[in-house]
Amino acid sequence: MNPHIIAKEKEEKLREAACLGDIEAIDILIQETNINARHEINGWTALHWAAKRGHAEIVRELLMKGADPRILNDKGETPLAVATDPEIRKLLGGQPIINVNENIFKPNYLKNPPLNGQVDIGPRRRLHASEIANMKSTTLPSHTEDLVLKIRVANSSDPDFIEIEILKSQLTYNSLLELCSAELGVKSSAVTRIRKLPDTRLRNDSDVKRLSNMQCLELVLFPSTPTTLPNNNISHNGYQSITSNKDQTILY
Repeated sequence: MNPHIIAKEKEEKLREAACLGDIEAIDILIQETNINARHEINGWTALHWAAKRGHAEIVRELLMKGADPRILNDKGETPLAVATDPEIRKLLGGQPIINVNENIFKPNYLKNPPLNGQVDIGPRRRLHASEIANMKSTTLPSHTEDLVLKIRVANSSDPDFIEIEILKSQLTYNSLLELCSAELGVKSSAVTRIRKLPDTRLRNDSDVKRLSNMQCLELVLFPSTPTTLPNNNISHNGYQSITSNKDQTILY
């Protein structure tokens, strides 16, 4: 495979691991890729995601291994600017957010996150029992308030996904459609369907409520919408367009 593509994939895995709280994957990936790699679309780094998601252990690890807290995303935000956790803000050289109600209800899943949830990076080194005992779980629970999805336009000349974030409490088919359209720069009226890769069509609110963190979606545009691919039935990722395969799985 092209070394440039491999490097980009590892950078993406690093950001995903920081988002999910996979400390073991972080330790492996920072030895193999650029720790300060910015996403080509939104400019977020692994440190941005760890700070945003409240993973203090990973923020500390990234800083120790050379992560630059001064890097800005495409909105001009540093990792500190997207952080709300007091410990993380202190690690990044900031102050706690003023006027935060300390007595506000904190859900149990944020107080006591579950143990599992890993990034797929292939074979991992077997840890010693002493290492496992000393590891803290900073894993992002699957039912957190925020949902991160990867989106792109089907059959586009650009095969890369971008990441979007949406509150689960606000997640409906229409809100997902409008957000994806706005982020990808297309008109929602030009979208004929939303596809969950590889071959599942989303049709209503119940379908989108079942989406999980870091799932990949495509906006399929009406045939009249121009694309730059030579074959409008095949995308760069090798999946065949659902428009030409009426027997694909459909959620009702």
